[in-house]
Amino acid sequence: MGWLSMTRSGMAPFATPKAYLDNQCTYALTPDKGREKGLRVLKSTVRSNAYYAACQSYTADGPEQTFAIICLIKWNPAARDGYLFAYKDQDEMMGPYKYDCPASILDLLGPPGNDYAAQWREKCRQRLALTTRRKPATGDTLVLTEALTFTDGKAERSFRVVQAGKKTSLRRAGDGVGVRISSLMTRAWTIVPAPIAPAAT
Repeated sequence: MGWLSMTRSGMAPFATPKAYLDNQCTYALTPDKGREKGLRVLKSTVRSNAYYAACQSYTADGPEQTFAIICLIKWNPAARDGYLFAYKDQDEMMGPYKYDCPASILDLLGPPGNDYAAQWREKCRQRLALTTRRKPATGDTLVLTEALTFTDGKAERSFRVVQAGKKTSLRRAGDGVGVRISSLMTRAWTIVPAPIAPAAT
């Protein structure tokens, strides 16, 4: 399925992508109209331009499958043409390529419906393992599993953390040159903690 775009009035009465998509992923049983299966959202969130939801199908006999729905999102409230919201919907069995789904949603899912769903869940878990580990502290040394080659042609695996926080500042261990590494928290690395200063006597 392609992208569906809409104006504020098209989203009405919903003010946010999450509220709109929660509603799209929710429908009741209407046997008189031929709908024998309903769908409800157990938990959802929006992060990194994607909507993630644990959705549960059900019939008159009770709950059935619980699976993930992922929608890619474009949200621009200041859009000049008025089309401030667009989304592209898919479920986990279609092989989505966004892997920021939180554990609180993954933990609600039932057995994967196919190999694509199983692989997507595993990649989400791998990303969580990287992004939830201890963040670098000032004085630490980060050691990447593979060397990075920078625009000056120098390759390096080890970097000293000279400032930690929202923006982590690094220096190459080999020559002390300050560098930036994109997507630092999703890369594979280990930490060598800063040495502990001896206690004063």
